Amino acid sequence: MDRPEQHLVYLYCVTAEPPELEGVGDRPDALYVVSGGGLHAVVCRVDAREFGESNLRRNLDDLSWVAVEATNHEKIIEAVMQNHCVIPFRFATLFKTDDNLRSLLRAHGEQFRTLLEQLDDKAEWGVKAYCDFERLERDIRDQSTVSDLDRAICTAPPGRAFLLGKRRRESARAALADRAGRYAEQIVEALQPISIETRTSEVVPQWEAEGYGEMILNAAFLVRNRDARAFVDATNILGERYAGEGIFIECSGPWPPYNFCDLAKVVMDA
Repeated sequence: MDRPEQHLVYLYCVTAEPPELEGVGDRPDALYVVSGGGLHAVVCRVDAREFGESNLRRNLDDLSWVAVEATNHEKIIEAVMQNHCVIPFRFATLFKTDDNLRSLLRAHGEQFRTLLEQLDDKAEWGVKAYCDFERLERDIRDQSTVSDLDRAICTAPPGRAFLLGKRRRESARAALADRAGRYAEQIVEALQPISIETRTSEVVPQWEAEGYGEMILNAAFLVRNRDARAFVDATNILGERYAGEGIFIECSGPWPPYNFCDLAKVVMDA
């Protein structure tokens, strides 16, 4: 039999009711529940040689390893979420023993239960928007300021034309950023009435949707399950409305409410 120190306890999520784990994950026999403070944590034991601090840092640099493990992490939480409200924990949340985890559940039981009540019958939906900046720039060039500069460049001497060209490029960039920012704000404002909470994350400028351009919005919405259809329909309508402006909107979900579980992050970072 393996010694206890050869294993670590890997936490997936916490629920208010004991979850049924049959059929959850590729190896359901490896999953079990640790209970404490009136809460129930879905966990499994993992090899300390693979998930120990130093080896984990090395494994996190292996994209193929991360892809497999992170996908399994998500699948297990999403499966539990089918029948239970969950507090999802981030990838590779680890404890030395079951008792360490029980202590956490007991110490923060009341806070976790309050959070579960707030999340009950809700899920996270992601909305990303991408902009075809080349198309948007062509539209902006038709505006008076840019067009006036274009005309002035055509008749200006070389030195003056160079300076005007630089000003035109700067004006175009500013106009592009302003227009894209306003589109992102309008999308969020249109979806807020159908959601409970909204969180926006930093966009990844180099992250492009093939054929649709650069990301200009990366948002998460906490939505009641009964409003999910209306939320998706509203997103689709926005997508149709903004398509003519070179904006592509992507909606995904339902997801575990990672972006609305600040308490879980604070507790684990403490």
